[in-house]
Amino acid sequence: MDLEKLFFDRKNTLAILKKRVIDLKDGYRQNVALLGPQHIGKTSILHKFVSDLDDPELITIYLDLDQKDFKYIFCNFVGSILYNFAKSKQLALHDDLSLLMETTKKEIPQTIEVIKRIQSNIDKKRFAESYRQLISLPEVFSLESKMFCLIILDEFHNLEDLAITDVFQELGKRIMTQKRCLYLMASSMQNIARKILSEKLSLLFGHFEIVDIRPFELETSQSFIGYCLSDIQMSRDLKNFLIDFTGGHPFYLSILVREIKNLSLIHNQSEVFLPLLSKAIENTIFDKWGVLSRHFEIMISQLSPGKNNREVCSLLIALANHHHKTEDIAANADLRKSFILQKMSILIEFGIVEKCASFYYLKDKLFKYWIKYIFQKRLNSIGCDLDRQRQHFSVELSESVSSFQSVSQKELSLRIVDLLKCFDNESFNFEGRRYRLPCFYKIKPLKMRSASKRDLDVIKAYSSDEAWFIVLNEEPLSEGDVSAFLSESKKLSQKPRRRVIISFKDLENSARLKALQEKTWIWSEGEINLLLNMYDKPYIVK
Repeated sequence: MDLEKLFFDRKNTLAILKKRVIDLKDGYRQNVALLGPQHIGKTSILHKFVSDLDDPELITIYLDLDQKDFKYIFCNFVGSILYNFAKSKQLALHDDLSLLMETTKKEIPQTIEVIKRIQSNIDKKRFAESYRQLISLPEVFSLESKMFCLIILDEFHNLEDLAITDVFQELGKRIMTQKRCLYLMASSMQNIARKILSEKLSLLFGHFEIVDIRPFELETSQSFIGYCLSDIQMSRDLKNFLIDFTGGHPFYLSILVREIKNLSLIHNQSEVFLPLLSKAIENTIFDKWGVLSRHFEIMISQLSPGKNNREVCSLLIALANHHHKTEDIAANADLRKSFILQKMSILIEFGIVEKCASFYYLKDKLFKYWIKYIFQKRLNSIGCDLDRQRQHFSVELSESVSSFQSVSQKELSLRIVDLLKCFDNESFNFEGRRYRLPCFYKIKPLKMRSASKRDLDVIKAYSSDEAWFIVLNEEPLSEGDVSAFLSESKKLSQKPRRRVIISFKDLENSARLKALQEKTWIWSEGEINLLLNMYDKPYIVK
């Protein structure tokens, strides 16, 4: 299958990885970890990156560690080294490990000797010793062959399942000495992975560079839908609804757009209207055997195995129905607070739930929708009248589209005012920063003349003990615009404790620097949509 047709965007991430390979060969090494939820595209990024590599001095070792045992890891690790080395030297290629060892032993005899010792230890079930020798192998090979190694460990947190003492600490020791080896890791268990990286793989000479892989942003999502639909038309309103509905998640978008395209071809339609979009959503999400419905069913079964299945389902349903604090969840789901806290910690670890102070919310918008409008009703349904359930779902979906379109037509300043009204002294973390969101008693939208002679939307917001001054940036702000905003904030009778630029376009570098020097917060599209998701509001899409 043509990788070019499966892969889309992620240019910034690919550029980072390419630069790290160039840096390695220039004598500077920075290992990288890609972190993001399941099916967000980490593995496709890795495959695309490897497929684009064209460097005869670089050997790539790729390991998928999802539910793999040590013998698999050994065979694939060693096989990757020998096969790619043989290929680079134009030697005979084999799928059999013994034949590869025979083919390459004259070129890299020391490497082959180490491999034989590892095999011997595996036969004697000395797995801890075998593991230490295996993770030392890249250094032996790179020194002997004079080549560089790119070692990719996909779902690297699963190394812990090998039940080898200090499995990550041992790996960290080897990484530090392997000057000609670049480690590129990926994990879907973001919180677990961060803990491993900070506590067990905190290297003496530098930490891993963490690259967060997130859903597509608005413009990328719009381009992706157009790219996948090809010559089939779809209105901007429906595209924007689909982006909000899926949260810009590339896996969800690809499944839904593929179904839309199939239905368009079946019904010979060159343009997508609401009935066809509704049918595509119904086929993939409502139908019990739809791709996304099955995906979410599997997620539920993994999150709630055994006797606590019903209680965990009740907890997820409470969250999907806008109950975000422990007391509210306990009352709504009839669960003990101790049980909620225990299960929340697991859901947070799996990246399903995010916690902001005492406030919990489901991160995945489509998963939340499925729980509320499909899974919950499936559990509570009386009888098996599927036609009636399908009709109810169709009505609710149409109402969701209408509600989204109605909210989307509101002025941006009014939507931000509605968001500010939701704040209730919660805190949230984003990219290493912690924000407290006070309860505002007075919120006033205004207009301000910018340095470039255009009107800017600004908002004054007052809580009992502080004031905020906010400017909304739908177009790039210049340094002069930022200076005017800062100057205007100083004229207020109550000096604002917080000045915030809500920026939907990149700021000029000089403008950003000016804002940061004055301790002004800059909230991007990602941060605003994170807050909107917290408070169950549609994304801002234009």
